[in-house]
Amino acid sequence: MMFSLATIIELIKTGFGFFQKKQESKDELEAQNSHEQNEITLEETRKGFTWRQMLGYVLTFIVFYNYVVIPIFALMGLVLPAIPLDEVWKVLIILIGGGS
Repeated sequence: MMFSLATIIELIKTGFGFFQKKQESKDELEAQNSHEQNEITLEETRKGFTWRQMLGYVLTFIVFYNYVVIPIFALMGLVLPAIPLDEVWKVLIILIGGGS
């Protein structure tokens, strides 16, 4: 069966239209999720001290401990164990908003 050139062009246009609508839908969903996350963050900020702030302080203390406390005590001859920072960095970056 032979298709005419016009039929093939219409099929291609329909296919592109489908993918374009799918991309627009995905962009709209991401924008909605971003807006909802901003609303949650704004509401948590109004409440005062939150779990995110506490987590930020704990993770910051862990980094401070590894880079400041351990070297100072090492100078005095006391060896303290280091806390692995791989996961700490990941969580800090997500907490700050640099990761999805």
